[in-house]
Amino acid sequence: MTTTSEAIVGFENETVMIRQLICGWKDLDVVSLVGMPGIGKTTLARRLYTHNDVIGRFDVCSWCTISQAYNKRKTLLEILGNLVPLNDNTKNDDELADKLRRHLLKKRYLIVIDDLWSIEAWNDLMRCFPDDKNRSRIILTTRQDKVASYTEVFSAPHHLRLFTDEESWCLLQKKVFGEESFPPQLEQIGEQIAQSCRGLPLAIILVAGVLAKLDKDEVRWEDVAYGLKRSCIIAGDKQKYMGIIELSFNLLPDQLKLCFLYFGEYFGNGVKVRELIRLWIAEEFAVGNELKSAENVAKDYMMELIDSNLVMVVRRSFSGKVKTIRMHDLLREFCSTTCIHQWDVGGSDDSSSAHPRSGYEIHRLYWLKKGSSCSHSFITHLLPSDDILNRRNLLFDCNSILSHELLTLRVLDLVCVTLRSASYIQFLINLRYLALKGNFEEDPSWLSKLKNLETLILKGSHRLNLSHAIWGMVSLKHLEVTGKPAVIRCDVAEFETYPPLEKLQWLSFAHLPGGGEFQKFVSKVPCLVKLRCLVDEPHVGQRCIRLPGIHSLNQLESLKVYFLKRGAKRLEVNFPRNLKKLTLSSCQLPWTEISTIGRLDNLEVLKLDSYAFKGRQWDVKDEEFQKLKLLKFYSMNIPQWNFSDTSFCNLQLVIFRNSQLEAFPHNLENLPLLKMIEVRKCNRSALRSAREFERIQIEDLGNHEFKLIIKSRDEDEEELGPTWQVDSELLQFVFCFLLFFLIISVPVKWADPDPFQFII
Repeated sequence: MTTTSEAIVGFENETVMIRQLICGWKDLDVVSLVGMPGIGKTTLARRLYTHNDVIGRFDVCSWCTISQAYNKRKTLLEILGNLVPLNDNTKNDDELADKLRRHLLKKRYLIVIDDLWSIEAWNDLMRCFPDDKNRSRIILTTRQDKVASYTEVFSAPHHLRLFTDEESWCLLQKKVFGEESFPPQLEQIGEQIAQSCRGLPLAIILVAGVLAKLDKDEVRWEDVAYGLKRSCIIAGDKQKYMGIIELSFNLLPDQLKLCFLYFGEYFGNGVKVRELIRLWIAEEFAVGNELKSAENVAKDYMMELIDSNLVMVVRRSFSGKVKTIRMHDLLREFCSTTCIHQWDVGGSDDSSSAHPRSGYEIHRLYWLKKGSSCSHSFITHLLPSDDILNRRNLLFDCNSILSHELLTLRVLDLVCVTLRSASYIQFLINLRYLALKGNFEEDPSWLSKLKNLETLILKGSHRLNLSHAIWGMVSLKHLEVTGKPAVIRCDVAEFETYPPLEKLQWLSFAHLPGGGEFQKFVSKVPCLVKLRCLVDEPHVGQRCIRLPGIHSLNQLESLKVYFLKRGAKRLEVNFPRNLKKLTLSSCQLPWTEISTIGRLDNLEVLKLDSYAFKGRQWDVKDEEFQKLKLLKFYSMNIPQWNFSDTSFCNLQLVIFRNSQLEAFPHNLENLPLLKMIEVRKCNRSALRSAREFERIQIEDLGNHEFKLIIKSRDEDEEELGPTWQVDSELLQFVFCFLLFFLIISVPVKWADPDPFQFII
C-alpha cells in the first residue's frame, strides 16, 4: 500500500537499497526483496522504483508482475509496453525478447520483477537483460529464499522482517487517525488489535481500514478485537489471516462487493481506473441516479475501496488523480475463491448454459449476481491458447457466437486476438462495452447497429472510416482509437439526418476535417469532455488556424490537436472557457500568438509538441497563464523566454524533453509554487543550466523540497567522473604547439630523388 504511513514504519534499510541502486558496481546488479506474502515487498519495491534519487539515474524504467503462473509473452509485453509503443504484438515470444534486449542495449535501465516464483522463469528472462557495465539494476521481489539466492549477483538479498509490536501499533495509529491524536480510551484495545496482527503489515493495514469506518468507541473496537481473536491470525499461515480480509469485505455495501470481486478476479494485477470504471458501468455494478451520474458513483466506489485499503494506488497524475490501481495477491486469491463459491451457490440453475464453446476458449464466464433471475451480465476474456500465443488470426463460427447465451453479452473484449472480420458482432445488440483489434473492415458501418454501446475501443492496424458508423451509436460515451486516427467526415449524404451524440464525452483519436466541416462535427457532439484529434485545415490565403465552433463545447476540459497545416501565421481559435488541458502540435506559429492561450482562465496543463511555436524570443505578457500548473516542451526549440512576476503564478512543474534550451529564464527562480523540473534528452547547456538552477533553489533560496530530474546519457557519463571543460582556442593552440615540437625534434632524412619529400 503506497502511503505515507509505510514510509515511516518498518523500512529502515531503504537508504541502503537506494545506494545499491544508484552507486556500487558498474556491472548489472540485482537487489532482491524476500519475504512472506503481505510483508510489504511490493510496497518497498514501489517506493524504490518511484524515489526521486532513483528515477533520475536511469535512462529507462519498467515494471512487471510475474505471479505463480509464469507467462513469458504477458511478461515481455508488460515490460516492453512501459518502454515503447506496441502497435503490433503479432510477434512471437523470441522476437519480443530480442526486441526488448535491443531496446535495453547501451542504456542504463531499471527493471522491477515483482513476485517471481521460479528459477526457470528467471533464467528465461535474464537473456533479455544485457550487461553494458553502466550500473543497470533489477529489483526483484520473491517469497522463495532459493530464488533470491540464485539471482544474487553482488548485493545480498534483503529479507523483510515482521513488524515489532511497537511498529505495528505505530502503523495502525497512522492508518486510522493520520496526524490526529489517538483517543486515550482506545489505546489499550488498539494495542491488543495491533498485536493480534502478529507483525504482518497487510493485516495491520486491512484492520485499519475496518477501524477507520467504525465509530470511535470501545465497544465497536472490542468487537473487532474479538473477531480477530476468533480468526486466530498467525503470520505465516495465509489461511488463518484470510479471515481479516473477509472482515473488511463484509463491511462493504452489496454493490461495492460486486465491484471488488470483479476487479480482483479479472484485473487484480493492475488496471487503469478509467477502464475499470467503464466496465463497472457496463456491467451495471455502478448505476447513476438523479443526483449522481454512473461515472461519479463508480469513482466513489473506487475511492471507498482505496480508503478501505483493499486496493493499492500504483500511479497518480500530477494533480493527484488516481490513474492506476492494483490488488495484493492474497486479496486476489480471496476474490477468486469467493467468485467460485458464489458461482456454485448462485448460478446453479443456469450453469449448464454458462459454458458455451464456440470455436474458441473462454477464460471466465461468471454471473456475479445471485439467483437464476439475474440478467446475463458477464465478461469474456480469451484464454491464451496456442493459437493466440502464436498470434494466428482466429476464425469465429458466426452461428455459434450468435447462440442465445452470447446474445445477452454486455462486455466483449477481444483485443488479445487479431480479427479478420468482426461484422457478426452487430447482432450482439446488448453490448455496452466492446474492444477489438485487427484488420477488420475499413468502413465498419455495422457498428451503427449497436444502439446500447457505451464504450468502444478499436485497435486497428490500418485507418478506419467511422463517418457512417459513429452516428448510429446513440448511447456512445467513450470512443478510443489507437494507432492511426479514425477518419470522421461530415460531408456524407446522410449527415444532416443523424441525431447528435449527446452522450459522447471522450473521443480519441480522430482525423477531422477543418473549416466548415469541423464546425458541423462539433455541433453533433455538444457534451465532449475530452477530444484528441488530427485536423486537416483547408489551405486559405490568410494562413490562419481556426477550429470554428469549438467554443460551443462548454464541457470540454481536455483538448489535444495535431495540425496537418504548418507554417500558419495566426491562431484565431476561440477556445472553450472551461478548458483545463491543452496540447498543440505541429503548428509552427509565431510565439506572439500564444497569448490567445495565455488568457484562458482555467488552463492548468499546457503541452507544446513538435514545433507548436517557433521563433527566437517568447515574451509572456503580464498576468498570462494565471492558473497554469504544468508546462511541457517536447521536440521544441525553446527561445529566450521572458516573463514577469505576475505570470505563471501557480506553475509547479516544468518538463523539457528532446528540446533545445540554452538557459532557464531568470524569473523561473521567483515562482513561489515551483516544485520540480524534469529535463530529458536535452543539450548540455540545458543540463548545466538545470544543475545551476537546482543549486540556487536549494542553497540560495532554501527550497529543499525542490526536485530536479535529469535523464540523459551525456549527463550520466559526466557524473561518473570529473568534468573537464577546455576552451576550444586553447586546445587548438596546444595541438599546434605539440605538432611543431614533434616535427623539430625528430631527425629528418632527405631523399635524393625528391628534395621536397621528407621521411621521419
